[in-house]
Amino acid sequence: MSGELVMERFRLLERIGSGGMGVVHRAFDERLQRHVAVKEIPVADPERVLREAQAAARLNHPGIVTVYELGERGGRALLVSELVPGDTLRTLRSSGELSDRDVAEIGVDLCEALAHAHAHGVVHRDIKPENVIVRDDDGAGRRAKLMDFGIARVAGVPTLTASGEVVGTLAYMSPEQAEGLVAGPESDGYSLGLTLLECWAGANPVAAATPAETARRIGEPHPRLSEYRPDLPDTLAETVDACLDAEPARRPSPLELGATLEASIPALDASRSVPLPAGEDRGSEAIGVALGLRRVVAVVALAGALALLAGPAELPGLALVLAALVLPAVILLPARVAAITPTGGLLGSLSLAGACPAIAGAAADSPGSRAVAGALTWCWSLATAVALGAGPRLGIAPRASEGWESSAGEAAASVLGPMTEPAALLGLASFALGAVALGWILTARHLAVAALGGLLWAAALGAALGAVGNGELGERPLLLALGAGIALALEGVRRAPRLARTLAASQDRRISFP
Repeated sequence: MSGELVMERFRLLERIGSGGMGVVHRAFDERLQRHVAVKEIPVADPERVLREAQAAARLNHPGIVTVYELGERGGRALLVSELVPGDTLRTLRSSGELSDRDVAEIGVDLCEALAHAHAHGVVHRDIKPENVIVRDDDGAGRRAKLMDFGIARVAGVPTLTASGEVVGTLAYMSPEQAEGLVAGPESDGYSLGLTLLECWAGANPVAAATPAETARRIGEPHPRLSEYRPDLPDTLAETVDACLDAEPARRPSPLELGATLEASIPALDASRSVPLPAGEDRGSEAIGVALGLRRVVAVVALAGALALLAGPAELPGLALVLAALVLPAVILLPARVAAITPTGGLLGSLSLAGACPAIAGAAADSPGSRAVAGALTWCWSLATAVALGAGPRLGIAPRASEGWESSAGEAAASVLGPMTEPAALLGLASFALGAVALGWILTARHLAVAALGGLLWAAALGAALGAVGNGELGERPLLLALGAGIALALEGVRRAPRLARTLAASQDRRISFP
């Protein structure tokens, strides 16, 4: 079929997949000069093909694959739709390319798409990882789209299945759908909740070795998300579990689930892969090895540079100090977070070290990373002040003696030694805890609440820093408040696109589902 011109304008180029009810080809629209997807569908069930086109065509949402045209050629029905470059959720999850935060962000996109579809009377009825396509959206992060509304029930259109006939994918099917009952919007909520649980947990608790065993598990009690992943926020786990309630009326709506996912995003890790499904442990190990190798290569390269600095350059003291400041960041932090830790030295030299905890709290994604980043910005600030005389030494230590760069012993005693002083350790703890606290404040659902928390954070951190050394860092509360304000502004910019889409989706509730 490749190379064939169909519907007098679409040139079929290559087969790119199959699923649902047909085979999918990448094609070129010779009239509009764009690439499209052409789905070849057997005409044994023409009414269902037409329903797919009607259901999808009445939906216009960035989270739903756009349907362009429906045609027929040589006994085949052809559905022409938007060609979305990317991978399915199944592929990304199985290859270890998703983090906890990625899953939540994808979930928000899908919730918005479902809210739109339900408001327009369309139920998908086959939500599963294979029917979610994920693409990188011009550097703004991943965006997910729902595809294949092939078995969707359109409000007001009689069902094409006989009473008791089951349509959908068994391992993601709601209990009422498995019983052959009418599957309403709540059924989509069940399937989406199960899809998200599988991504975070690495296992679908309903899927079994045989269809019969899978069918027996539908609607039965199963391990909760919090049992698989006790590290996830409680509210998030409880809401996802509620989607799998056997009673449809007790399940949260897509808008409610989306709001919980949205509020949880800042608290979720973006640096580690979600667990892989059972049976794919070898792939998981390979991914872990790959990630470990990248970190090992970075450490080896850094060690080589430091060795050159200590040897041929005859600056062993400088090499020792840099090793103490840089190696922990490379080993413990994601690369993008490790890159911000030296700003502690720059800000410290400008007497702006008080802004460091805010930077660490906004840049890192998990409490552990925020604590490490905050502590290292403190170390950079103090080391810069002691070694170069740039910035306040806070009465903790005198300036390092001349020539410390050329003596490892002198560097250890006069530059690194002061970091073990009680006052220095208090400053390190204040920066680390300050970064963790601000990161938690940024997870507030409403930015107004986060802004109030930021002011309280600045006051509390100022009081803590006032007890460090000569108290100089605590004498600039406006700097701390400014740092918190900048972090909140960045958080607002990050949330703005999703907030706009959520508001748009909420308008769809004016159209009720019959």
